Amino acid sequence: MSLIEVLVAAALVLLLVAGAAGMMTLALNAKRRGDVVAALAHAVEDRLAALRSRPFDDPALAAGGYAETRTAEPGRVPISERWEIADVGGGLKRIRLAARQDGRSGPETVAVLFISRDLGFDP
Repeated sequence: MSLIEVLVAAALVLLLVAGAAGMMTLALNAKRRGDVVAALAHAVEDRLAALRSRPFDDPALAAGGYAETRTAEPGRVPISERWEIADVGGGLKRIRLAARQDGRSGPETVAVLFISRDLGFDP
């Protein structure tokens, strides 16, 4: 009788270990996806902050298309960024930034920033 009890207990332990391994795999995949989303958000925020801090007539804000690949935290995720700067007239520039995990297909994280030479407030 004790051999049957040991076999049943071993089967239950094996079932619990297999379930825990499956849950661990799902948790690691969710963490990896979360790291990518957080890295994309940080990369977009950093790039827009860097462009926003420049003077309006800075050569880095010249109209045209730009691209860069870099590593972003958390998770040291490789991020591919593309941005386009356009003069829309009236002392206004539009920056459209698109970022995605480098080497992956799928939707991009996109942000648009408008920079004004003068907001038009008179003293």
